[in-house]
Amino acid sequence: MPQPINRRRFLKLAGCAGAAAALPLVSPALGLANLSRNLKAAQETRMLMGTLVAVTVLDASPTRAQEALEAAFGRMQGLAPLFDRHAASGAVAVLNRHGRLADLPPALKRVMALSQRVQAATGGAFDPSVAPIVDAVRTSFAARRQPPAKAELNRALEALGGVAYDGRSLSLTKEGAGLTLDGVAKGFIVDQGLRAARERGAGHVLINAGGDIGVLGDRGGRPWNVAISDPERPTQPKLTIRLIRGAVATSGNYEVYYDRERLYHHIVNPATGLSPQPDTSVSVRAATAALADALSTACFVMEPSQAQAFLSQNPGLEGLIFTRFGQRYQTPGFVS
Repeated sequence: MPQPINRRRFLKLAGCAGAAAALPLVSPALGLANLSRNLKAAQETRMLMGTLVAVTVLDASPTRAQEALEAAFGRMQGLAPLFDRHAASGAVAVLNRHGRLADLPPALKRVMALSQRVQAATGGAFDPSVAPIVDAVRTSFAARRQPPAKAELNRALEALGGVAYDGRSLSLTKEGAGLTLDGVAKGFIVDQGLRAARERGAGHVLINAGGDIGVLGDRGGRPWNVAISDPERPTQPKLTIRLIRGAVATSGNYEVYYDRERLYHHIVNPATGLSPQPDTSVSVRAATAALADALSTACFVMEPSQAQAFLSQNPGLEGLIFTRFGQRYQTPGFVS
């Protein structure tokens, strides 16, 4: 049975050499040799949330740096199952299985509140109720190596919007409805990893979760160098930006796709049920990784010029969009 082509599968096929190259959106080691003698680095990469997650902590105390690194991984590992809709005991999985979830964990409340705000601000381009559509596409390609039939897609579209959140509880209100927070949870978990490191006294931290990147402080008096992937050659950099605060997240049609042309992939337009085709990658800079994550998905759904205008009109947001036609849309402050 064919499987979607994702980064994890790529690593298995490419072997260890590919593993080193498959963390392409940041090179935290770049320039660490030139750090002040007062700062020491703790670095580690682990598999988490279905991707490679790298944490780098710089601190005058090697012990504190390592403790902050462990705290960051511990916080992220603890949160990941909560949002995983395929983990049997996860809150989202429980909701999708039973149709209702009361007494939500505080982290889930925060992510749902952010999801609602982004959904409203983007006119529905970001919609956490698209799970039935995503599942219909994946299941059809796995079973028949082709997109879902019109009737199947229409059933999935009818379930859209069938997730109700009242600030305290979640419920499914339509047959076949389901919740997915895949477009925002990874960024939120990165933010919480940074928070855990800060609580341990760290002031210079970078976390890269497979393209969702957040930083706390600078790189010992210099910006962190973050390389945005070339969507045609995802393990190669297209350009480099500098970060001293905030986050950047990238959504690409090369992450999980079902056909060679990447016309069917893990991002779907809630209005049509189809994968948006003009874009190959969308990167968004924002104050938090959660916001950057959600908006990179939403802007991928929008037409490129519409997404560029949306980001330009909202202070604190910057973006970069590549299309399959060789076009590049960019806000003025994305590269700094």
